[in-house]
Amino acid sequence: DFSVTGTGEAERVNGELASADYFATLGVRAQLGRLFTAEEDDAPNAHAVALISGDYWRNHFASASDVIGRSVRLNEREFTIIGVLPADFRGLSDNASVWIPMAMLGTTANPRLLTSRGTRWHEAVARLKPGVTLEQARAELAALGTNLAKANPDSNTNYSADVATLREEIFGDLRRPLLVLMGAVALVLVITCANVANLLLVRLSSRAREIAIRLSLGASRTQLARLLLTETALLAAIGGTLGLLIASWLLTALTAINPGNLPHFATLRLDLPVFAFAAGVSVLCTLVIGLLPLVQAARTDTNTTLKDAGRTDGAGAAGHGVRAGLIVVEIALSLALLTGAGLLIRSFVNLTQLPTGFKTEHLLAAQLVPPPQRYKEDASGPFRRQLLEKVSALPGVSSAALASDTPLDGNSGASFMTLEGASPVAAENEARVYRHSVTGEFFRTAGIPLLVGTSFGSEVTAKSEAVVVVSAALARKFGSPEAAIGKRLKFGKSGSQNPWVRIVGVVADTKYRGIPNNPTNDPDAYFPFEQNPSTLISILVSTRTEGSALAADIRRVVAALDPLLPVFGVSTMEERISTALSGKRFTSRLMGIFAGVALVLAAVGLYGVVSFSVGARTQEIGVRMALGARPADIFRQVIGSTGRLVLLGLLGGLALSLGLSRLMESMLFNVRAQDPAVYAAVAGLLALVSLLAAWLPARRAAAVDPMIALRAE
Repeated sequence: DFSVTGTGEAERVNGELASADYFATLGVRAQLGRLFTAEEDDAPNAHAVALISGDYWRNHFASASDVIGRSVRLNEREFTIIGVLPADFRGLSDNASVWIPMAMLGTTANPRLLTSRGTRWHEAVARLKPGVTLEQARAELAALGTNLAKANPDSNTNYSADVATLREEIFGDLRRPLLVLMGAVALVLVITCANVANLLLVRLSSRAREIAIRLSLGASRTQLARLLLTETALLAAIGGTLGLLIASWLLTALTAINPGNLPHFATLRLDLPVFAFAAGVSVLCTLVIGLLPLVQAARTDTNTTLKDAGRTDGAGAAGHGVRAGLIVVEIALSLALLTGAGLLIRSFVNLTQLPTGFKTEHLLAAQLVPPPQRYKEDASGPFRRQLLEKVSALPGVSSAALASDTPLDGNSGASFMTLEGASPVAAENEARVYRHSVTGEFFRTAGIPLLVGTSFGSEVTAKSEAVVVVSAALARKFGSPEAAIGKRLKFGKSGSQNPWVRIVGVVADTKYRGIPNNPTNDPDAYFPFEQNPSTLISILVSTRTEGSALAADIRRVVAALDPLLPVFGVSTMEERISTALSGKRFTSRLMGIFAGVALVLAAVGLYGVVSFSVGARTQEIGVRMALGARPADIFRQVIGSTGRLVLLGLLGGLALSLGLSRLMESMLFNVRAQDPAVYAAVAGLLALVSLLAAWLPARRAAAVDPMIALRAE
């Protein structure tokens, strides 16, 4: 990130440090000016040149053609703009607006990061030579890692590199959720096709006599097939057009659900490929759906149909069997969709109820990075103390604290550690810990319980004994939290000459670095800011009201202390958690929508088939009632026959769900893919909705007047 000053209010923009070959490797060219040269990679802090994105050029320079040669002030140093990149390019980080040469790292961080072998912040992108496979590239890197470990055992032991395609790197975490959603869409499409095919069969049955007359008058079966297919295609065209109109209307609603972790080039939009895909699917569905009516029409016996003029169900038992089979398929697929949605929704509910170990309500966080040119790590104490004092005095603030990083921001740094009295371990078993610098009120402000010992007070200074507060997971390495108090640890691998640090307190474990689980099982250690200053400062505020109301006040406090220092990342802890869960929320909600559509389609299809069957059997029902059948018997008979179809569908859907749910296991949290409660709930819901869909036709059947039914043709 860069602080941009000199053009009004200070702001923070996302950027990347890049080598000269970065853009050529990605196949990116400048739309104006030039890219970096190899010479600009060599001399540290010597070439203050910058590239800007097309969006930044438009928003900050009004797309001026003379932007090349202008300057932009990044981290209080003037950089000359040498090129403008395409508007749709945002770098591998997917949010960059500015790029500077890798050798200019000293303007953003400690320049030692360029030369220290112990730092591992680089990301590399490369193109494989023709004919070289990923396995070959992995083998070469593994050999390189082995050689580096032999030459530099202190920094490279147990470290290597892996190779993955850029597609896997970008879409790796999204692949399975997207495949699940695509599968859900496919199931809804199949259910829709089955429903439409059922309706077309019903319509064909009611036109059986018309079709027989057409055939008797000389129409060929080819002409009849062309007529039916044309009618189906017309319906498909109308339905497809309406579907696209509804899709454009729903697009805003889907975007509001917030996919969260989708890259910017994968945003939801209706474009030519989408229209082409929709048109292709419509044509395919037309052909598939039209097959059943065509087959049924081709089997029409004109003599039998014309003799049986009183029947409206010209398709006979065979037609009824096909329609019943389609209903069973619809119910089975609907159950599979409902089960998937139920599992994802229950998983998401479990995530929202997950204890994080820190406060999630009335907690506001903001970040700032004092530039190293004006704020040395050992000289920023006065600024931090003034900042904390003024923020704590704001109305509505219960308590405030500073930290080197805030929960869920992903900026925690890890170090190896050695515990006092611990036996030496093999290099591959060296313990690690995540380090955080905090002020004394941090634990109370963040709502992290202090289990044993004390926090940091005013007695802790840069010259006093080095102390640390550790998480319960680290304390358990000493046996218990109580046993850890007074013990010492030092950072670095076994044999490190770093000074010992005394443990003065133990706090509860937290989900500090990620939800639902920290990316690693390493514990946390909290140091006093006075003894371990950080170039990044996070302001944490516990409020008595809504935290977002204090954002403007915090900005004013920082501007009064340093007008060149931008405040960024202002958000409540609830917003941070919501962002962390946005991908899972999007998947579960969208899956729920698909399942709801499937449920409605299954209910409509079942109602249509049962209703048509009752209408076609009116005379039969009249005869039954004339021979003594009671309305209740007719009602039970209709509900019973429908129930058998529903039961077959549920059994088939259960088997399908058990198979498909295994594909979702990695997407679930604290819920089994074969969770009986979810299966029972969705099966009961689907059975209830299906029987309700059959209830009205069953009532109509029970209300048939035998005298009227027997007089009807």
